[in-house]
Amino acid sequence: MSESSPAPVYMATVLPGLEPIAGSEVAAKIDDANIVETTRGKILFTTRKPADRLMSLRTIDNLYLYIGRFSLGPHKIHLADLEKTMARIDLSAALDAGLFRRKNVSFVVNASRSGKHTYSRFDMSEAAVRGILRQCPQWRAGTADDHELEFRLDLSGEQALFSLRLTPAEFRFRGSRTFSQAALRPPVAHALVWICGIRDDDCFVDPFCGSGTIVAERAAYPAGRLLGGDISAEAVAAAKRNVPELPGVEIHRWDATDLPLEYGSVDALATNLPFGQQILTPEEIAGLYYRFMKELKRVLAADGRAVLLTDRDEELRRAADKMNVRCEALQQLSLKGLHPWIYRVTV
Repeated sequence: MSESSPAPVYMATVLPGLEPIAGSEVAAKIDDANIVETTRGKILFTTRKPADRLMSLRTIDNLYLYIGRFSLGPHKIHLADLEKTMARIDLSAALDAGLFRRKNVSFVVNASRSGKHTYSRFDMSEAAVRGILRQCPQWRAGTADDHELEFRLDLSGEQALFSLRLTPAEFRFRGSRTFSQAALRPPVAHALVWICGIRDDDCFVDPFCGSGTIVAERAAYPAGRLLGGDISAEAVAAAKRNVPELPGVEIHRWDATDLPLEYGSVDALATNLPFGQQILTPEEIAGLYYRFMKELKRVLAADGRAVLLTDRDEELRRAADKMNVRCEALQQLSLKGLHPWIYRVTV
């Protein structure tokens, strides 16, 4: 790529609500990145860095190479226009020349739509596949389980965005992990870690660690000491399988309301509090949050940072008020049909 040519445009998909956090990570890790657009669940940015450098982004679900935008009408008759557009859109600019010319390349087109249309996303996908085959007759239509290339076609109203997926299916799950009930997806866990702030000498704690997703995400960066724990023996066993064995990294079975930690010894704390469909009554949640907030105030350093995720706003704020700590709502997420908030707590 010459310096005079435009920088490639990439699209990162994120859990709705994480857009500003993911944008912060992009700006911090990709020094020449320029965010050109942010919409619900998507961030578009330019960079001249190699695509493999972008795989360090951990708050995103998947990464795509932007290919083009075009208008598409709302009626079935307009699917013929989609087929024509796909037949002439410049795929060669997005693909390695050898791959573009190679025979028998299998591909799929995953389509989504929002707005009023008289066709389905499956109709869109089929029309797009037909158009690509007109441009690349040496290729073949693949299946969900058998394809080399995965294109994405997003339609919002009458504006379509077409892109090529760069990340493998296991990217957002960090390969193979054992997840306990109510476990966070790694990108969400990483968002909590990122907001909490990352310092090389931190003593970082997740007191309700479950299967260890937050601890594993924090372990991607240097730390002085990194601890996670849970009251469930099953969760602790899963966490020990999931969290990398590194110096200073520890997983314990403990009660988050009675931590085996010294007063003021924790620099940073991030956790996914019990909420949602957890097997706890509102009264039990209120009592748990109060006891935990009391313990958080004890172990957190005077300049420490704590980041919590929950949809139980009233119970959390009541506990914070009782313990005279500051509780600030930062960002609301759309998560498995629930809408929890990320909170920052300071003592």
